[in-house]
Amino acid sequence: MGSEISAFTGDEARERFLAAYDHAMGFWPGPREEWDVETGFGTTRIHRYGTGDGAPVVLLSGANATPAVWASCVAAFAADGRPVVAVERVGEPGRSVQTAPIRTPGAMAAWLEEVLAALGADRVHLVGHSYGAWVALNQAVRAPARIASLLLVEPVAALSPVKPRFLLGAVVATVTKSDDFRRRWFGRLIGDTGEAPDVAAAQTRVGLEALSGGFRWRLMPPRKMTDEQLRSVTVPTTLVLGEHSRAIDCARAAARARRCLPHARGVIVPGAGHGLPVSVLNSEVPALVRTAEAASAA
Repeated sequence: MGSEISAFTGDEARERFLAAYDHAMGFWPGPREEWDVETGFGTTRIHRYGTGDGAPVVLLSGANATPAVWASCVAAFAADGRPVVAVERVGEPGRSVQTAPIRTPGAMAAWLEEVLAALGADRVHLVGHSYGAWVALNQAVRAPARIASLLLVEPVAALSPVKPRFLLGAVVATVTKSDDFRRRWFGRLIGDTGEAPDVAAAQTRVGLEALSGGFRWRLMPPRKMTDEQLRSVTVPTTLVLGEHSRAIDCARAAARARRCLPHARGVIVPGAGHGLPVSVLNSEVPALVRTAEAASAA
């Protein structure tokens, strides 16, 4: 079972990663609350910004990523007076600690349901990036009761296959001893997100530490969703894709979404890669939340 549990390779690797992570989290707006939720799959670290009684916006970052990636978006997501909650997934580098394997989509949904229940929210707006977008869509398929809306940024595997060159590059980046290769590969993958240079540099450092071999990633890989599963998603959904994504075929993903996600709106961001396009998200997320809440009130 131990081989199916993600973990740091040692204390030195953990401390090095957490130093980069803490620096990047310093770009979040304040005040920020931070606490742990105990689940059947391990301890999950939660970050919260903002107050209010509205359904929270819940953020799910990609594989080998952390809540730090949302630093430039949090204030905009909370602008109408609702809380924003970033979930540090078990099985990812950070302060969450995985204790049981997650082998299936059902297990992933069970973990997230425990976390959402602990938040005490009957309804949430899920925003996910990459692997986190797959997790969000998987939740809407398998445990939809709490989901008010979905915003999916570059969901890997769910709508279209992951590009083979992306998989090859990811493998090489995790096994190579060349920091230069990792930096070039990571930069080309993420592309220009529109963030301030110091914020982008801090997040790049976190990403490079995650790829450096100091963390064993053992979560289940994302899986393609069937047409039937996608058609079961009835909440308002926005799909955000990068025109020049190196991870997925955006045209193919958009076409499948039009065919199988009847309540989805697609946005292909010109010139964008696989990273989070800050200005687009800072307008699209609040707009989607307003649309979803107007629909539920009608």
